[in-house]
Amino acid sequence: MRPRVEGRLPGLLQAKASRRGFLIGAGSIGLATAMAGCGSGGSGGSGKNGTLTIWASTTFVPGGDSALSKAAGEFGTKNDVKVTVQGFAANDLINKITTTLSGGGGPDLVIVDVSQVAQLAAAKLLADLTDRVTPIKSQFFPGNIAAATSEGKIYAVPYDTSNVALFYNKKMFEKAGISAPPTTWDELRSAAKELTGGGKYGYMLGAKGYGSYLYWPWLWQNGGQVTSPDFTKATFDSPEGLEAWQFYADLYLKDNVVPPTFLGVTDSWDQFLQPFMTETVAMMPMGDFGIAPLTKGNPKLEYGVAPMPKKVQSATVLGGNAVAVTKAAKNADLAWKFTSWLTSAEQEKVLEEGYKRIPARTDITGSEFAGKDPARAVFVQQAATAVSRPPVPNWGAIEWGVMADAWDSVIQKKKAPADALKAAATDSTAKLTKK
Repeated sequence: MRPRVEGRLPGLLQAKASRRGFLIGAGSIGLATAMAGCGSGGSGGSGKNGTLTIWASTTFVPGGDSALSKAAGEFGTKNDVKVTVQGFAANDLINKITTTLSGGGGPDLVIVDVSQVAQLAAAKLLADLTDRVTPIKSQFFPGNIAAATSEGKIYAVPYDTSNVALFYNKKMFEKAGISAPPTTWDELRSAAKELTGGGKYGYMLGAKGYGSYLYWPWLWQNGGQVTSPDFTKATFDSPEGLEAWQFYADLYLKDNVVPPTFLGVTDSWDQFLQPFMTETVAMMPMGDFGIAPLTKGNPKLEYGVAPMPKKVQSATVLGGNAVAVTKAAKNADLAWKFTSWLTSAEQEKVLEEGYKRIPARTDITGSEFAGKDPARAVFVQQAATAVSRPPVPNWGAIEWGVMADAWDSVIQKKKAPADALKAAATDSTAKLTKK
């Protein structure tokens, strides 16, 4: 049985960055400045045929040349358009976009985490791109299209895609006599126990929102769903959801295969991957964005990447970024022209080469792309079973509020797992129905 893509209508993760900042890096061309928490740049176009302003995360716009800035410059030169790219700290970006656009100002385009599209759409800050995207949506992974869709309308074009896979330490596996990475829940628990001892641990977890975010794959692997098909009721406290939640929590509470220091992993993925990087932990769930910091932080680390273990089915959580035209766009046609160009197959290859990220287009993630890096090939393979989180306006308050608090109450042994999950479902339903 295939998991339902949560963002579909019924029937169906950088070196020091937060989960909400799964954005790539980009700078400026022709003009470059760097400010505290803000990077910006402009294209070489004269502006004869118009101007465009793009906002993204500072990990996308750190200052200096990078792939996005070069793309903006190329587009500006070819079309005689002045393109300005400006970045803000990842955790401030969504608030900056919302506040400025609501006040009548703001950029023509934004590049945001796919989970933030619904929030901006519900606030009526994005242009409806349904008619423009529908003819080309088959060129992108369904899960990313689903994440860019809210109440049946498409508000963004997928840019890059990501998901979570299992990283494992080859030397630690060999020393423990384990010949291959686990493919099922039972195998993972058994391997984690074998790998724990002498100050070493078998598996890595996160606290707060990192813990809640990494629960979703377990839920889907067990056949559960986050919400009802119409997104009005939280259903993650179903028997399947509770079984997954209990298994997930017991890795720490009963099996003792998780380093106690994970309780302090609350700020960044940088924190999360440190125990694996230093070979204190043998396995961790991580996105493709973890490859670069691991390579930089410990070039001698021998590790592999495997699909997430399954229970009744294979599933992982989908991430990535999307490009959206805002309601403030002075020239919607020009904004769309840039969006279409930036997300074309040719420019998505620039994304892959410049940032080592996985394009969201299905036509350039085949064997040739995957063959460039065996580790990233696994993420391409898993894209088919990557599930998007519900495209609902209050999702951030659910994942990083209600569920993060519920998870912390469990790992801090303040609440029984079942009680915490049931209460979280009730609170989440209230947020789902809140207008």
